[in-house]
Amino acid sequence: MAKKVSNDEKIKAMIRRAINIVADIEEPYRAKAFEVVLSRLWTGSYEKEQGEKVEKPGTLEAKINNFGTKCNLSTDQLKSIYDFKEDKPVFIISLRGTHAERQVLISRYLLAAYDEVYGKEWVSLYQVLSDHGISSLGNLSNNLKKHSEIFNLRGQGKAREYKLVDAAKRDTFQMIHDLVGGSNE
Repeated sequence: MAKKVSNDEKIKAMIRRAINIVADIEEPYRAKAFEVVLSRLWTGSYEKEQGEKVEKPGTLEAKINNFGTKCNLSTDQLKSIYDFKEDKPVFIISLRGTHAERQVLISRYLLAAYDEVYGKEWVSLYQVLSDHGISSLGNLSNNLKKHSEIFNLRGQGKAREYKLVDAAKRDTFQMIHDLVGGSNE
């Protein structure tokens, strides 16, 4: 079951977003602009002014928005690396590296999306990665087992399921943010 975002986390995400929005404004105006933007983010009026959709809680779009907030990205930025289907995320960026490196990275990105958007903490990655064109899956279990600081695992064989360790999930949010290019404007 996906964890609820605490109010502190929501506030921190809004502060980070407000900082990004006013980053290019010169002093002494930046501080006042920050106050105004943060106030409007808090009330939801900023999104309305920008023409952004404010979705009802519990909808797929609201969950995607929440995931974007955790990654400090807009929904459009998040959708530049994921195609969110009704029942699963599809990672749409091609990554470089060895098969093992790609298995680890794409597993991280997909597990974060499954947990945050679809409420699935535990995912059987063998078929998921196969669907994403990742080959040489015979070593998947060994490759992910080497990263116990990132992945928890249960079960055996192709039915083995994985989930992200909580600290690794936070790191993964930052990795997703960095993958898109970073600014949330």
